[in-house]
Amino acid sequence: MIVYAGSVDDTHELIQFVRREADNLKTLRKLIVSREGTILQDVNGNGIEFPGLTCGSASLDRLLEEFGVVFPSKILHDPNAMPNGIREFDLSACWTWGYG
Repeated sequence: MIVYAGSVDDTHELIQFVRREADNLKTLRKLIVSREGTILQDVNGNGIEFPGLTCGSASLDRLLEEFGVVFPSKILHDPNAMPNGIREFDLSACWTWGYG
């Protein structure tokens, strides 16, 4: 597991880190958000961990947008609205981070 050690408040740095490190992973499949942080997983269960990137963070919104995830912002930013404080987002097989 790759662990992001940068600031979760620096959205630009976080996204650039994801773009660099994603090359070390297989096809990205899941983004898991919990009260402690966020994990990006590939098809083999390998991934990137973002400690502290959780509900209420603008960087979390930007990360989800980066992967084309449609999400209900009101529910995402309320950890009590998520079962067990965890929310999972499936990622499509076609990640177009270079688009735009």
